[in-house]
Amino acid sequence: MTAAVYSARKLLNTFLIAKDIGGQVMWTSSVENYMGYQVIESDELINRFQKQVDQFPVVQKIGVNVTQVKKINGGFEVTADSGEKFQGKAVVLASGKRPRRLSIGGETELTGHGVTYCSTCDARIMPARKWPSSAAAIPPSKLF
Repeated sequence: MTAAVYSARKLLNTFLIAKDIGGQVMWTSSVENYMGYQVIESDELINRFQKQVDQFPVVQKIGVNVTQVKKINGGFEVTADSGEKFQGKAVVLASGKRPRRLSIGGETELTGHGVTYCSTCDARIMPARKWPSSAAAIPPSKLF
């Protein structure tokens, strides 16, 4: 979305294709580490992202999964899972980030209640606990 805003501000014809709006922010209820906000609800932050894009003449295709990007004469062709094809002179590929799930019992129910995917983001929600000084040397197989 940021790339769409910057390109539209430069008066470039801009087309935004996205599977969803918000990315990993959608996986949390509030955000405490986004500069300029002490705490902001994730829905509100996503709405602000959307409003900022909407200020510019950006054509948006949301809910589309891109399956292929290929170089063609004079630019690029992007194919969606629906079979639709879009062409442009340039492509900014911003694939975002999704947590890699462990696929273990209780993971879904406990996400946000002890199971987290961002140590720098979520460390504050974990109860105070004295960790062994050698915790970094513990093999992953011994942690579970």
